[in-house]
Amino acid sequence: MLNITVVAYDNCLQSGIAGMLDLFTLANWEQKRLSPESKSLFCHTNVVTLDGEPVTSFNRQQVVANCSIRECKDIDLLIVPGVMGRPDRLLENTELVDWIGDQHSNGTIVASACSGAFLLAEAGILKGRSATTHWQLADRFRQRYPKIDMQIDRLIIDGVDYLCAAGTGAHHDLALHLIEKYGSKSLAKVCARMMLIDGNRRDQAPFVRFRGSREHIDEPVLKVQQWLDQYYREKVSVRVMAKRSGLNERTFLRRFKKATGEAPLEYLQKMRIEKAKQLLTGTDQSLEVITNSVGYVDLSSFRRLFHQVVGISPSVYRQRFGS
Repeated sequence: MLNITVVAYDNCLQSGIAGMLDLFTLANWEQKRLSPESKSLFCHTNVVTLDGEPVTSFNRQQVVANCSIRECKDIDLLIVPGVMGRPDRLLENTELVDWIGDQHSNGTIVASACSGAFLLAEAGILKGRSATTHWQLADRFRQRYPKIDMQIDRLIIDGVDYLCAAGTGAHHDLALHLIEKYGSKSLAKVCARMMLIDGNRRDQAPFVRFRGSREHIDEPVLKVQQWLDQYYREKVSVRVMAKRSGLNERTFLRRFKKATGEAPLEYLQKMRIEKAKQLLTGTDQSLEVITNSVGYVDLSSFRRLFHQVVGISPSVYRQRFGS
């Protein structure tokens, strides 16, 4: 039986805790039904806080703990939920950060949801490895932890001894992934069906809004970004952008990547796709008109590119997100 501990703190998302606990409890229930001869449950769960006292979640409801972090022993899996808004204040809690790091060092598997990835990074668990978090936090994460490979399109990353789930609602996906990993595929499927959850989601790309990181102080790069805001439809090359920045091409490529997390042409590509997404959901223009208006000529090539970046076709995107 898996011993699962969920750590709670002020401003945590109560849904991220309760949603997973509901799924784990359902997994115990369904395990009994699927294997009536077995007395073993899928898991045992605990909720812990720093001092064992209740904390106040984002929705102002209290989350009650079973014990404090120091009283909690023999954890197989530690789940670190997200908070609403910036996690900076939480990261200042060195006792909590050190405890999470110690648990991982002692062999506990650590899983984060949403902004909980910041705590894993702060604890040193993700150094030199891949991670994901809510797409709105990606730029902040990259700036704070440049040595971590932020894969913002991914919904879940399973690094064996750690896991990261993307946005706020991805706690369900994380719980189902854990039920499949430590229980069985059939157990995860029956839980997903019972809770009316799509267990086949693999990325958050359709939800990502590309804004282009500007949380940097590199003025030549910022100058090019501001220029692209107006001229992204034009025929733009790295040479043109480098000239606009006042830097030579090699220096420009290096500094643009460092400042924004994207190569210049990838940045331009994602900017154009974002503009196309806005037109798809906010207008009834044909795809051909939209393709031309964002700087592309070949319709079939644009369809392939859109699917590659967003994860779904333009028509499906319009159906799903259009007004």
